[in-house]
Amino acid sequence: MSVAIDRRALEPWQDPGAVPFVRIDRVTKQFGDVYAVDDVSLSIFRGEFFSLLGSSGCGKSTLLRLLAGLDYPSSGRIFIDGADVTDIPPYHRPVNMMFQSYALFPHMTVEQNVEFGLKQERMPRRERAERVGEMLDLLRISELRKRKPDQLSGGQRQRAALARSLAKHPKLLLLDEPLGALDKRLRENTQFELVNLQERIGTTFVTVTHDQEEAMTMSSRIAVMEAGRILQIDTPTGIYEFPSNRFVAEFIGSVNLFEGRVMQRDGDLVTVETRLGRPMQMRCPAPLALGKPVTIAIRPEKIRLSAAYRDDAVNQIRGTVEDIAYLGDVSIYHVRTGPDQVTRMTLANIQPHTEQALTWGQEVAMEWSPTSGVVLTD
Repeated sequence: MSVAIDRRALEPWQDPGAVPFVRIDRVTKQFGDVYAVDDVSLSIFRGEFFSLLGSSGCGKSTLLRLLAGLDYPSSGRIFIDGADVTDIPPYHRPVNMMFQSYALFPHMTVEQNVEFGLKQERMPRRERAERVGEMLDLLRISELRKRKPDQLSGGQRQRAALARSLAKHPKLLLLDEPLGALDKRLRENTQFELVNLQERIGTTFVTVTHDQEEAMTMSSRIAVMEAGRILQIDTPTGIYEFPSNRFVAEFIGSVNLFEGRVMQRDGDLVTVETRLGRPMQMRCPAPLALGKPVTIAIRPEKIRLSAAYRDDAVNQIRGTVEDIAYLGDVSIYHVRTGPDQVTRMTLANIQPHTEQALTWGQEVAMEWSPTSGVVLTD
């Protein structure tokens, strides 16, 4: 009898034999005494939609400019498609960049803007016309070809800038806060359109953003940056569900943090004595010494209401509802669980109702499973 074997394809970053399309090798960029990028190594694979995520001043835009060739590293090397481009000027790299301001030429039409780079490369007129038409069709702005930038909406300017960036068929497209100038609703719609476009054309995208939701929606993988360093690289799911340290846990989404010390281990389960006076039991495969200070991170949606509070229960706490935010699809509750601890809980509003499930001043019991969070040591 033959047995079917599940052979799921590895993602490139999971395959030790895969060759990176972009390789940043121990790159540092100094401006005087300031390390804007500090000893960063990073591999990006062909066809990825990769995001550099962080707050202002974390070094993400500097790293993008180093890839583009607009700045040069103080030390380290940069490779694109197997070639060392560290010292190569931007106009000789197989790279194009779309700026946050879109940088469209105001005196040119959409058609002329898209054609500009092709003219600079002295592409024959007929080929230019075909390529421009292809880009305008791809971005669905053919009817806008004769308009100038001041006659376009924010979303239309964004599409025109993207068409111009893609017209030269770059191997690598760099996007600096590409949706930052759009309003919330248009930004949400454009996120999915940009992902679908990238999948169709297969170009490797590297984007810079401070918007967590934008990075989570669009990216195959995310690098979270702080103070010139990369703190974690993972898929959106991995970043959210398994943050590697406290900074990443707090930066991505909302999180409850409970500090304590390891008091017992039983296989993969560790028991943590917390400042709330209640022990918590969490799954943690990593070896941890008894007495080691740790932080338990629990997302608000992982917490559920308990029928009753029990003194002998594990991962159960009680408190008093202090604040309520009704957001339509969910309600957010801030529950006072200790003198210095407010626990945030999110409940989905599945059934239509006119009153909140909980009310101000109500005492509640809350709980979660040992696999609903992570134990952080950093």
